[in-house]
Amino acid sequence: MKLSMKQKKAFTGVLFISPWIIGFLAFVAYPLYRTIYMSFFNVMFGNKTGWSYKWVGLENYKRILFEEIDFVVAAQNFFISTLIYVPIIIALSVIIAMLLNQKIKGKSFFRLLFFLPIIILSGEMMENMSTYGGMSFSSNPLILDAISIVIPSASLVKLIVSTFELIVQLLWYSAVPVLIFLASLQKISKDMYEAASIDGASKWVAFWKITLPTIYPLVSLCVVFLVVFLANFDTNPINGIILESKYDGSRRDGYASALSILYTFVQIALIGILYFGTRSKKKEAR
Repeated sequence: MKLSMKQKKAFTGVLFISPWIIGFLAFVAYPLYRTIYMSFFNVMFGNKTGWSYKWVGLENYKRILFEEIDFVVAAQNFFISTLIYVPIIIALSVIIAMLLNQKIKGKSFFRLLFFLPIIILSGEMMENMSTYGGMSFSSNPLILDAISIVIPSASLVKLIVSTFELIVQLLWYSAVPVLIFLASLQKISKDMYEAASIDGASKWVAFWKITLPTIYPLVSLCVVFLVVFLANFDTNPINGIILESKYDGSRRDGYASALSILYTFVQIALIGILYFGTRSKKKEAR
C-alpha cells in the first residue's frame, strides 16, 4: 500500500508524538477518568469487602460548596493571591534576567544564587522550614531587634518584615521564569542593539522595541507554569485539605476526588484569565 507524501509526513508526526500519547493515556487519561467517576460516589474500602461504591450524585460537590466551606475559603484566597502574585513574579523575573544577562563580575555566582534554591530544596523541606521558622524573619529575634533600633514602631517593624518575607518568597518562585527569560535574552543579536544605538535609541527605547517584544511570547508560558507550580506546591493549604479528606472517615476518596475536580477548574480559570490577559496582541497581517 503506497502512501502519499502528505500521509507519510502525518504518519511520521504521529510516530514522534506517540510516546506522549502513550504517556497521556497511561498516566493522565485513566486517572482523570477515575477521579471524575469517584467524585459521584461515596467510596469505601474494607479489608474483607474491598472497594465499595455508593452512588451519591452531586452530593460531594454540594457538601464542598455549601456545607463544609474550608475548601471554598482556601480556593478564594489562592485565586486572589495568584492573580496578584503571577504578574509581580513575571516582572521580577524579567528584571532579574536582564541583570544576569549583563557583563558583570561574578555573573555565574549570581545565577547560581538564584537557581540553587529551587534545585536543592523540595517542597517538603520548604514546608518544614516554614513550620520551624526557617523561612520567617519575624521569628528571628536578632533581626527584629536590629530593625527595632532604627524603627521604634512595632507595627511598622512588623510591616517591613512581612514585606521582606513576601519578596523573598516571590524571588523563590521566580527561579524558573528567570531561566526561561534569560535563555531568550541570550538569543537576541547584539547587532540589533548596536543598530538601535547608532540610530539614537536609548536603552529604555531599546528595551521596549527590541527586548520586550522578543521575550513577551514567553510570558504566556511562564503564566501556565506559575499557576500550576503554585497550585501544586506542597505548602499550598488546598493540597493539605484534599489529602486529609482522603483519610477522613466522613469524606473518603469520593469527596477528595470532587475536591480535585473543583480545584482543577480553579486552576483552569486562573490560567485562562492570566493567559488571555498577557498574551501577545499582535495584529495578523492582512
